[in-house]
Amino acid sequence: MGKRKLNEKKLALIMIVASMLLAVPLAMAQNRVTTWTDKPQYSPGDTVTLNLAYFNDASSPVQIKNITLTFLNWEAYIGGSWVGNMTKTYTDVTVTSGAVHVFNDLTFSVPTDGRAEDTTVDIRMGIDNNYYYPLDTSVSLYESSRYADQTVMLLTILVVLMIVCTIIIAATIFLSARRPQVMWKTEEKT
Repeated sequence: MGKRKLNEKKLALIMIVASMLLAVPLAMAQNRVTTWTDKPQYSPGDTVTLNLAYFNDASSPVQIKNITLTFLNWEAYIGGSWVGNMTKTYTDVTVTSGAVHVFNDLTFSVPTDGRAEDTTVDIRMGIDNNYYYPLDTSVSLYESSRYADQTVMLLTILVVLMIVCTIIIAATIFLSARRPQVMWKTEEKT
């Protein structure tokens, strides 16, 4: 009975150590990928370029097969299919040990319908037939006022009218201060 408890304790210890060893590569994997966008904020209809840098800290080269982006707040069933994600497939991207590969060809458009809002982008990379979940990034949106163009046009018209009115007032003052020669009487000398 004493040997059985000892074996159970050894098994539990081995399981704990093995689970810790499995968790270490996952924690280190988070540091191997960095993402950034070409602008800090976007409007509906803008094209976003997502840059992704992958650092291979493994001891052997890895082949990147694909990158899948899922726009969590933009997912919808439109026109008979699900939209809100994209997958870019690669056939010849091998990253050697200690090297960095930058992907700058991940472009997508911000929706112009009601789905356009700030979103988190879930990034999955297919590496050597395994999926790798590096991290999430976010895309921030801003909306300009609906009437921004009309406001700018109105202000431009207002400035032009002020200039025209100033010229008219200046001409009126100038002309009223000057009496025409027809009105002058010459004094007769007697």
